[in-house]
Amino acid sequence: MDPLTQLGLLATIAATYSGFIAVFIAFTKDGRFESTDGHFVQAMVLGTIGVMVMALTPPVLSMMMPLPRMWFAVTVFAIVGGIPSMIYQAWQQSKLSKEETALMGWHAPGWALGFLALAAFVAAFFFPDIRAGLYVAGVTLMLTVSIWCFIAVVFRRFF
Repeated sequence: MDPLTQLGLLATIAATYSGFIAVFIAFTKDGRFESTDGHFVQAMVLGTIGVMVMALTPPVLSMMMPLPRMWFAVTVFAIVGGIPSMIYQAWQQSKLSKEETALMGWHAPGWALGFLALAAFVAAFFFPDIRAGLYVAGVTLMLTVSIWCFIAVVFRRFF
């Protein structure tokens, strides 16, 4: 399967997952979930939006420029966009309450997956022969951050 098709499938999964998150947020409004879940919900929303943008940009740009140049451009975009996103999430989590700080262990896998995604994008910058595959791996890892956040909320709440 070619990388652009894989990215299209990732965008479809992320869009579907975003719809699920909307239902999830609707339940949050009436008090069924704790306020400490806010950081996880925020990461789910930002993550799925990021996946959709990162997955849909290459097919559009591939119609405007040669593939090697397009893969380089989206890789740079992923790195330049990924770093501020991680800084924003870190800043948000630096303002956690004492109750939320006690739950920091649940944040570790999401951070690990996010760093792996960024590492895949950085590696794509330096290895042009496998750039497309590394880019797809980075986008896939971005989606797993959102999935982990959902797992964290459910397991913290029900187990």
